[in-house]
Amino acid sequence: MLAAQFNALNTLKLLNSIISITRFNKGEAGKIIEEVKQNGPRIIVKNNVPECVLISLEDYNSLTEAANRTVTLNVSKEAEEKRKEFIKKIRANVQPPLPPQMSVEEALERYGSKPIDIDEEAVNELRRISTL
Repeated sequence: MLAAQFNALNTLKLLNSIISITRFNKGEAGKIIEEVKQNGPRIIVKNNVPECVLISLEDYNSLTEAANRTVTLNVSKEAEEKRKEFIKKIRANVQPPLPPQMSVEEALERYGSKPIDIDEEAVNELRRISTL
C-alpha cells in the first residue's frame, strides 16, 4: 500500500510539473518562474512533446558545480584498460536510442493506455501526504 501511495505521489508530482508552452504565450512567464522557485523544475511541452526543462538559478548552479567536480579514482592502468574494453564491447552490441517518433497521444493510443478520471479527493489526499 505504501509503495502504491509513493508511486501515485511521484506520478502526481510529475503531472503537476508539466506546463504547456501556451501559458508562456498567454503572458504567464512571471507566474511560471515563481512556481519554479517555490516548487521546483517544470517540464515545458509544445504540441504535447517535452521541449525543455525550466529550473531555478539555484538548481542550475548546483548542477553545474556538481558537473565540474572532478573525481579521482585510484585505478590501475590494467583495470582501466579492462573497463574501456568492456565498454567498447557493450557499445558494439547496443544500438543508439532513436529519437521520439510519436506524440504522447499516439503512444497512449498505440499501446492501449487510456486517460483516467482523477478522483479529486484522492488527489487532495496525495497533496496532503506530500506536505508531511
